[in-house]
Amino acid sequence: MRAIFLIMTLIIPLSTLAQSMKDMSNKDKIKYFFDKLSKDNMTLVDEFYHPQVDFVDPLGEIKGSEKIKAYYGGMYQNVKSIKFDFVEFHEAGNHVIAIWKMTLQTDKLNSGEPYSVDGNSVIKFDEFGKAYYHRDYFDVGAFVYEKIPVLGYVIRKIKDRFKVE
Repeated sequence: MRAIFLIMTLIIPLSTLAQSMKDMSNKDKIKYFFDKLSKDNMTLVDEFYHPQVDFVDPLGEIKGSEKIKAYYGGMYQNVKSIKFDFVEFHEAGNHVIAIWKMTLQTDKLNSGEPYSVDGNSVIKFDEFGKAYYHRDYFDVGAFVYEKIPVLGYVIRKIKDRFKVE
């Protein structure tokens, strides 16, 4: 009897440590998903997104969680580090607007140095807590193009010409 009690006291607390997104608020799901997502943890996509999700960002449109998994997998492949700092959230029912700053480091851009880009996401959740619509808004020039040596120089010069003093 003591052995069963000991096993139960060990198993029950361990099971409470494994957090499921289905028990979280939509805001907490977003924070958890983007904090834990990595090239080695793409199974989170299935837990967060509806299988027929619509995903849109300045780089393109994707339909379905399997294609999102491939998109994130390719994007995270060369990432040394990525962090999303959520500045604020606005919620209306199951619709969330998340305002964030992403800090990224990859050898492929910005000479391997970390850099940040501001953006926001509109994410809509269904009655089962899965994201069925996700749209990101951010400056793709600041995110990618300005970090490519020659192209970045040209874009910065063009932006400088439009600055108002």
